[in-house]
Parts: sequence; structure tokens; C-alpha cells
Amino acid sequence: MDEQQQEFEYVIDPHRVRPPKLKTIYFKFQTRIVSATGTQADREHPHVLRLRTNPSLLATVVQAAAAAASLLPLQWFAAAAWPESAYPEWFLLPPRIVLKREMDDHPRSFDAEHAVYDRLGPLQGEVIPRLLGCIEYDGARALLLSDIGGVCLADPGGGLVLQGRGDDEGQRARELGRLLGVALGALAAMGVSHDDTKSDNFHLVGEGESAKIMVVDLEQVDLDLSKEDAAWAVRENVETLVGRWREHLECLREDGFLPREGKAQAKPLSVPW
Repeated sequence: MDEQQQEFEYVIDPHRVRPPKLKTIYFKFQTRIVSATGTQADREHPHVLRLRTNPSLLATVVQAAAAAASLLPLQWFAAAAWPESAYPEWFLLPPRIVLKREMDDHPRSFDAEHAVYDRLGPLQGEVIPRLLGCIEYDGARALLLSDIGGVCLADPGGGLVLQGRGDDEGQRARELGRLLGVALGALAAMGVSHDDTKSDNFHLVGEGESAKIMVVDLEQVDLDLSKEDAAWAVRENVETLVGRWREHLECLREDGFLPREGKAQAKPLSVPW
């Protein structure tokens, strides 16, 4: 890597000036001891780890036995399906997970977020991460969540999301507003209004027509607002987040990483709420 490329990476992504430190952890998930390797999610969230589960011989044997049992005659189907329903911890962990540890001075926030995940069960995996379980880790409670991946809108590269999704910044801003409105509107339809609308709580996941916004960090929410108040909150949050995205683009232009383009007059955002 030449010096110019190194400098580019430093300015675009200051979080990655040094390679993230890998570590392997162990935790008990119901009847299973899980080994996983990963890093701290980012420097602002030391209590959040992004991990890849490490394969174990016992887990491989259990899963292989269950797969073989599924080939038994139909009359044995219920018996074959019993291990997976009785011991889901051996089957439901995906390769990539997120461990979010309870912060020492925020037990109520942990309880609140756990309750919100339960309430938003139908949206798990679509609008919010899947809640895989609650465990004890490093002397504290922790949530096990699916890793949604995607691009965080707050990342230094987050300003580049939706490149190619419109001829100008205004079109891309309206597309981002639409996607944010869909996600926040889905929460509002189930009585939840996100009250911590920092850009790092929103990820653009997928590409092309399958692209969508997914929401994380559900500690701070308002519950059971009136329909009018919920609609107002969605519109305000969308406007705020799109405004921050525009500011992010401007910073990239000031640093010379994006070309200047004619500034079209921004049209009012069309939010489906």
C-alpha cells in the first residue's frame, strides 16, 4: 500500500488507523459453551463486540445428528425435530453475532432494550436485529444479537451510501428519507418511537432494490404515542437524519474526497408516515 493510499484511509476512516485488536471470548448460552472471536464494534461502544462464532466438534456432531434424523420416515418427524426445539442454542446461532454487554450504571436501559426487542418480535431480522438470547458475560448481563452488517450512516464512509441511486444529491437524499421513513414507520406502527436518532444507530443494508435501513440501539424509545405524535416523530427524525447525511457529504467534499456538484434545491422529503 503506497503512502497516498494510506493517507486516504486515515482521513476517510479514522477508526481504522490501527487494526482492531482481535480477541477470543467464551460464554455460556443455555446448555452450550460458545467460543467466538472478534473486536470491539467501535471506539464509542466498548461494551459492544462484533464476533464470529468458532466451530466446535460437539456442535458439529449435534447438528449433523439432527440433520441425519430429519431423513427418517415421516412418522418419526416429531421425534427428529425435538432436539432443535428443545435445545435451540445448538442450532440458532449464526456465524456472525453481536454481544451487547450491560453497562454498569445503566441496568434500566438494558431492561428497557430487552423489553423493546420482545415487543418488536415481528420486526426482528427485517427492521431490527434478531434477539438470539440473553446471557451472562464478564460479570454482567448481555444481549446476543444478529449482526446486520451493512453501512452505518455515521461511519466516515457512510456519506457515500446511495451513490448511484439518483442523478444528484437531492434524489439520493429523498431515497434515504424514504428508506428511513419505512423503517421508523414500521417501529411506530407497533407503538415504538426511536428516541436516540444518532446516525450510528441506522445501517443501510443490502443493495439495489433490496436495500433497506435497519435500526439498532433500542435503549431509548417512546412507547404508545398517539398516531399523530408518532407520525410527527417519524417525520422529524427523518429530516434530522437526512440533514446529518448531507452534512457528512459536505465534509467529504471539503476534504476533497467527493467532487463538487451543482446544488439542486432540496425538495420536501416524502415520508410514508
